[in-house]
Amino acid sequence: MTPLSLAATVVAGLLAMALLGPGMLRRATPALVRVPRLAVALLSGGVVLWVGTVLALGPVLAWLGPGPTVLPGRAAEICQRCLAAATPCQRGSVDTAIPAILLLALPMMLTLLLAVGVARQLRRHRHASRHATQALLRDARRHRVHGHDVAVVDAETPFAFALPARRGGIVLSTGTLAALGGAELDAVLAHERAHLSQRHHLVSVVVASLAAYLRWVPLVAAVASALPHYLEIAADNQARRHAGTRALVSALVKLGEHTHAVPRWVHAHALHATGPDRIRQIVQPSGGFRGAGPAVVITGSLMMLAGVAVAVHLPYISAALSGCV
Repeated sequence: MTPLSLAATVVAGLLAMALLGPGMLRRATPALVRVPRLAVALLSGGVVLWVGTVLALGPVLAWLGPGPTVLPGRAAEICQRCLAAATPCQRGSVDTAIPAILLLALPMMLTLLLAVGVARQLRRHRHASRHATQALLRDARRHRVHGHDVAVVDAETPFAFALPARRGGIVLSTGTLAALGGAELDAVLAHERAHLSQRHHLVSVVVASLAAYLRWVPLVAAVASALPHYLEIAADNQARRHAGTRALVSALVKLGEHTHAVPRWVHAHALHATGPDRIRQIVQPSGGFRGAGPAVVITGSLMMLAGVAVAVHLPYISAALSGCV
């Protein structure tokens, strides 16, 4: 494959995933909800792969041709040697009109800017979370409930959610303890424990931080919207295995009756956050092969993007480590 055809393939694949990906994700939902943890990995990893492949465009274009030289003689010679060592195919002869060094430097600059932006979003989230949880948990009491260490808030409104462990872990209201029976409470605690053990908060905040800058990409926006649903289903599956379907559904119904009274910022963590579709999935999980085709297409497309990203980035890394000789 020539550099020009590779560049065209990369651009076509990126555009197809960005524009057609949301529709494929919707059609794949019946299959993905049966394997929610795999769906979480597929969605979050897919965003990272898409971004990584976008950043591979500059290095691919650098293989097309020499372009104008902006570096001094010796530096230009080293740059051309590195390009030759990093090119897995014969270099093209297209005059890109853009210096190769800029095509290589631009992805690095974009990566740095995106990393700084994501770090800033993570810092903002951590700051906001710290202040909100401090206010909520100021008068909370630590209790051992059914073998779980939880923070109990004095509030008549039943609610249950999980904060990152360093922020307080599982939080229940006194209304929850009064409203739920033993098996229902076991289901709630198992659900929230799953959020903590499967690191759902970390996955959610990282994808949200990326989406803060890339939501204009339809694929990224669709993933950011769908991810909370799969995180909840993954936690539901853990709760169902631990306490049974009846107890989990009963708890969801009782907590869902008070959705309107729960503080807005709590909704991101609440047990009943995804609504009636989630209960239908628990009571009557989708079966058969519905959604399997689109799920396979999405997986295959992401594997192709991963292959392209590795095929582009790895030669550059190898050339750099070997001194471009």
